[in-house]
Amino acid sequence: MKAVVVEIKDGYAALLQNDGRVVKMKNRNFTIGDVIYVKEKTIWRKGRVSAVVAAVAMFMMLLGGGTWAYATPYYTVSLDVNPSIMMDVNFFERVIGFEATNEDAKDILAGLSLKNKNIEEAITQAVARIEDGGYLVEGGTIVIASAAKNEDKAERIAAKLEKAAEKEIENKNINATVDARGIGYQSVQDAKDWDLTPGKYNIITNVLGQTVDERNVDKYKEMTVKQLMETYKEKGVKGIEDKKLRDSEQSEGKGPKDEDVRTNNEKVKGTTAPEPVQLKAELEVDEGDGAGQNNGQEKNKKHKE
Repeated sequence: MKAVVVEIKDGYAALLQNDGRVVKMKNRNFTIGDVIYVKEKTIWRKGRVSAVVAAVAMFMMLLGGGTWAYATPYYTVSLDVNPSIMMDVNFFERVIGFEATNEDAKDILAGLSLKNKNIEEAITQAVARIEDGGYLVEGGTIVIASAAKNEDKAERIAAKLEKAAEKEIENKNINATVDARGIGYQSVQDAKDWDLTPGKYNIITNVLGQTVDERNVDKYKEMTVKQLMETYKEKGVKGIEDKKLRDSEQSEGKGPKDEDVRTNNEKVKGTTAPEPVQLKAELEVDEGDGAGQNNGQEKNKKHKE
């Protein structure tokens, strides 16, 4: 029967079998994630096994997935600086697959084994390698995105990975920002359609408010996370700079002051609007005077008669 190694402790390995049961056996240089064959007569687990493994066993008994569940992606995690890395993570929060999405990432992953590692450990090692490669500069940004069909769990994983990355850059005394967030599962699918990581796609669509299409996708692929974030900052700063320019021109007398504009507008309103009213009033007075004169003439004529 197939079984997968889910935990190693105190010289023993906990194995999760196809039927959902957990067995305990001596560690024979196993590593977490190894798939092995066990005989039917193997003695079932006795004694204390961690609560995590017990909970996993209960979960697997309900699903009936056995070793297949270990090899099934449950989370998708992306790490972006300029090297961009994608990881498939299973229900046990172990990395079961990873890939480089650009040339820089291929250099980072060369000789780095992340498979079957806890996702926090994998992120820590990847960030350390990125730092050693000189990709993470002062003031840079690390973007981590986690996605799952259960968005609450995606947010929980993102929070854990943010702390892991922050601890690593703090140990290296690097002034950088970590932006980690859970995103919707649909965002992962949309990002894959454009051959982008979910983290980068999230910045482009939700932070910059842009739509990815055939005209700009190549440009976005080439941009680093730092360049994308600088674009976002420039958008916010532009409005401030425009106001500073107007204020400067006003102080130097090169441009109209705000109060002058308001005064001129009020003058225009005060001179143009009343004129039709005044002309109409005069017209009514003239018509009234003419009518009064005619009435007087008619009265005098009757009196003479």
